Amino acid sequence: MPAVPAWPPKSAPRLFVETPLSEGQRVESEGGQAHYLGKVMRVAPGDAVVLCDDVTGEWLAQVAEVGKRAVVLEVERQLRAREDVPDFWLCAALLKKPNFDLVLEKATELGVGRVVPLVTRRCVADKLNPERARTIMVEAAEQCARTALPVLGETVKLD
Repeated sequence: MPAVPAWPPKSAPRLFVETPLSEGQRVESEGGQAHYLGKVMRVAPGDAVVLCDDVTGEWLAQVAEVGKRAVVLEVERQLRAREDVPDFWLCAALLKKPNFDLVLEKATELGVGRVVPLVTRRCVADKLNPERARTIMVEAAEQCARTALPVLGETVKLD
């Protein structure tokens, strides 16, 4: 049986963006996303990229320009609308970083609608970095092809 080459990938890279998307819109990726597209995935003008915006759903985009610090994408068409998120809440006590990161990742992959961190008397951790938590949830959603992100609730203290 012949070996299957690992490059180029069979699927298009998938990214979440902050702004709502529409057909014909140009989106400029900078920072980590531009590095991922340009250096890691080695996209070239004309390559396909799947974008999600957590408002309208999943869109097919085409790479228009690849620069050193930015990648410009042109949105072509909508692939699917944003999924309906069930009203499942996960209330989990804060754990040490790698363990709670795993909780956030798996909750996102399983389709939880809201994650509420709890601080209890016996918790070792007492705070959560919301930016880090959002990054973990976005990466999990990109990997498992979700079009909606869970809402991260305020930390609740239980005595």
